[in-house]
Amino acid sequence: MTLDHRNETPIDIAVMQGVLDHLEQAISVFDQNLRLVLWNGRFAEMFHLPPHLLRRGAAFEDIMRYNAELGEYGPGDPEALVAERVSRARLFKHHRTERTRPDGRIIEIIGNPLPGGGFVTSYTDITVAHQVTDNLRESNERLDQMVERRTRALQQSEERHRAYAEMLEATVRHMPQGASVFDNDLKLVVANDGFFELTQVPPEFNVPGKPFEDFMLYNAQRGEYGPGNPQELARERVELARRMQPHSFDRVRPDGTVVEVRGNPIPGRGFISTFTNVTGRHQAEQSLRAAMTMARTMLDAPGLITFLFTLDGTIIDLNEGGATAYRRTKQSLIGENIYALMPTEVRASRASYAQQALVEARAIHFEDESHGRWYEMTITPYPVEKGDIPCLMVIAHEVTHRHLTEDKLREATALAESANRSKSEFLAAMSHELRTPLNAIIGFSEIIGRELFGPVGEQYRTYGQDINSAGLHLLAMINDILDISRIEIGAFALSVEDVAPTTLAESSLRLVTTRAEQNSVRLISSIPEGLPLLRVDVRRVKQVLLNLLANAVKFTLSRGSVTLSARLEADGGMAFMVSDTGIGMSEADIAVALAPFGQVESGLDRRFEGVGLGLPLAKSLMELHGGALDLDTAPGQGTTVIIRFPPSCVFVPA
Repeated sequence: MTLDHRNETPIDIAVMQGVLDHLEQAISVFDQNLRLVLWNGRFAEMFHLPPHLLRRGAAFEDIMRYNAELGEYGPGDPEALVAERVSRARLFKHHRTERTRPDGRIIEIIGNPLPGGGFVTSYTDITVAHQVTDNLRESNERLDQMVERRTRALQQSEERHRAYAEMLEATVRHMPQGASVFDNDLKLVVANDGFFELTQVPPEFNVPGKPFEDFMLYNAQRGEYGPGNPQELARERVELARRMQPHSFDRVRPDGTVVEVRGNPIPGRGFISTFTNVTGRHQAEQSLRAAMTMARTMLDAPGLITFLFTLDGTIIDLNEGGATAYRRTKQSLIGENIYALMPTEVRASRASYAQQALVEARAIHFEDESHGRWYEMTITPYPVEKGDIPCLMVIAHEVTHRHLTEDKLREATALAESANRSKSEFLAAMSHELRTPLNAIIGFSEIIGRELFGPVGEQYRTYGQDINSAGLHLLAMINDILDISRIEIGAFALSVEDVAPTTLAESSLRLVTTRAEQNSVRLISSIPEGLPLLRVDVRRVKQVLLNLLANAVKFTLSRGSVTLSARLEADGGMAFMVSDTGIGMSEADIAVALAPFGQVESGLDRRFEGVGLGLPLAKSLMELHGGALDLDTAPGQGTTVIIRFPPSCVFVPA
């Protein structure tokens, strides 16, 4: 026994050395000349230093150089890296840093100066900071051996041991964990700041020789051990401590902090305790338990069938749904072969899916049918430890009702398509039949209106002109109906030729000029020069532009404007834009306007005429060209209709 540096209470050197070697952290101590004077086994293990550097008196600079050449400090000139670290070390200041080692592990480095010069440094592998040492008993045996060896060494050099005692005490005081050492008489030997911070025992208790019972009584009085008589609670813990037995437990403090307490006897010398804040780990474990409970609840949800089995089919576990599916108990099914339980017609395919899931290490989703029942299944590789037997999890639920619904939906869709096709064929036939008498009406009314066979009187001539105008309007609607019907039944063919965009624009604008003037709407053309030719069905594209322009004029109030513009698209296609300052539409109105015969105003008192075929027909004709029709509109803010031609419709001469 020697005195500590404050000459107050004897400190057992072997105990302190044992404390040092018991730590999970690597420890090194250098003197004021930057010479290695003390280290622990963890230091040697962590840095794999050669024997000539793991000796007393080894130079700090040589160890830094060895590490630098191994890449411990990252890229750069090794000598420059060494000089930088030696320069910082000579400052003998407290420092704390983290370093990523070449193997990817991260260590926390904490250095503190010693009272007589030099410094002590701890190295903590924080890559696995949340793992707990599970080899405590083996550590105790090593600690006992260390104590015994150091006790024998005490007889060799009292002066050397005094220096060691001071260094070891400084080491304990600067440990990241809380630590305390009590002797055989349960008197305090040493405790570090971490101990007082974690336990919130007043610093006034940090007096060597302070009885263990005083600590216990203080904790009991402030409720650390729950309700009860403080004197009795303290006495119980003192009696347990006198047994000098290894112990490990988590204490939940009144403020909710969880502290892991580990105690180990030092035979014939007392015991050492470490204190670690494990609140985060404790919360994580609670979350994990809750998650496992939730997972089990979900797996046992009604209608869900779950099996865990090996690749050869041996059932390891299952849920209640799996047992119910086979009308067996869970216990009776465990150990059975899952493939033997399956119907013959699906056994081979499901085994193949299981093999695929394991080989590709991913979930395999599929559906199959057995005895008229459909099942949706997912087979997933189950995580196992290395070397364990590969396992798979299958989760299934019956989807027969969905398949029946889909079958009914397909039948209904087929019927609807058939009815729609019949409607389109009927409209096409009727439109064709109506055009023959309508052509006669248009022809004869034109003869009457123009008085080609002699005067008929002013009133008859006016009637003839009205009949002719109505007939032409009806013919245009019938033509639109015929076009829509032919497109729907796939009997529409395009007649493609090359045309300049300016030609399309000018001819289309010319046809709506009269109506625009009647409505006091200004027409604006904004077609850039130099646009390439379009390879399209000219008559149908004019029909599209005319429909869009006529709609724009119709829905634009007096003194408004309609603009026709064009541009090349980023993908090499071309677009025309018809923009108006009219009444605009809402999102709901757009869907109606794009549907055949759709009318935004459908009442008998609606303000605008038409049968609602302009936009749907324009959209269909654009899609036949491989293009698209889009609307940008809002109520009261006008409408912009954009028709886009794909690059295949743009002709660029070689």
